[in-house]
Amino acid sequence: MSTIHFRIDDETKRLAMQAAERQKISLTELMRQRAEELAAEERQYQDGKHDVWLEQQISQAFSRYDAGESQFISNDEMNSRMNELKAQAERGKL
Repeated sequence: MSTIHFRIDDETKRLAMQAAERQKISLTELMRQRAEELAAEERQYQDGKHDVWLEQQISQAFSRYDAGESQFISNDEMNSRMNELKAQAERGKL
């Protein structure tokens, strides 16, 4: 586990300590909880951002298919192509 250090003015520290005491928790534990809440919010934000990106990619793929600009291939064909690309990469040809 890592440690976070930061500076705050004396009045802010005093008020934060009073708030922590009122909640019957140490200021350190209260700050840890707040940091964990921020991390959870960021995870949700990043997950949501990825979901939007993925939906856009899927929509674009179907739009290209509908416009006749692409075609779907079977899973077997895709695996065959991927295996060939991997083999080329191992031989240093990519």
